[in-house]
Amino acid sequence: MGRLSTTVCTILAALLLQIMFGSAFAVAGVTPNIVMVAVILIAFVRGSTEGTIIGFIAGLALDFLGAVIVGPMALTLTITGFVAGIIREQVFAGGWLLPMTVLGFASLASETVYLLLLIALGTPIGFFSSFFGTVLPSTLYAVVIAVIVFKPVTKFLRGAMTSDPDTVKRAK
Repeated sequence: MGRLSTTVCTILAALLLQIMFGSAFAVAGVTPNIVMVAVILIAFVRGSTEGTIIGFIAGLALDFLGAVIVGPMALTLTITGFVAGIIREQVFAGGWLLPMTVLGFASLASETVYLLLLIALGTPIGFFSSFFGTVLPSTLYAVVIAVIVFKPVTKFLRGAMTSDPDTVKRAK
């Protein structure tokens, strides 16, 4: 499987899980943003360019599939994919602790930006009640999910990179 196909498979799987089973994963009324976790993991492995593109496409898909206002999730996941990719390019190290910490902060920032965009666009929701009732629990939930899927997803995404003939030639 090539580099692009593993990225597309990862994001499609996350979209399908989000759409079909997202509400089944709800805990105390909080649904995890599985797509955001996938975008951040893709950006960690593939960098800011793929993170940005996949973030935009996945966010737009989520906006069209469920949001009343089209655009906020696309913008949020675009920025999230870009920033996570930049952080990866600057400080990514082996192991899982640093990526999970970055994912937690990226999730918190992403969910907060999304909330602020919804409020700015006139959605009648309270900032503090939404922040403490949805954003913080959703961030914790995203980190738990990411801890579970981090190793297999990054291995799957990196597997395509090592099987790419151009990558093998450059490594020699």
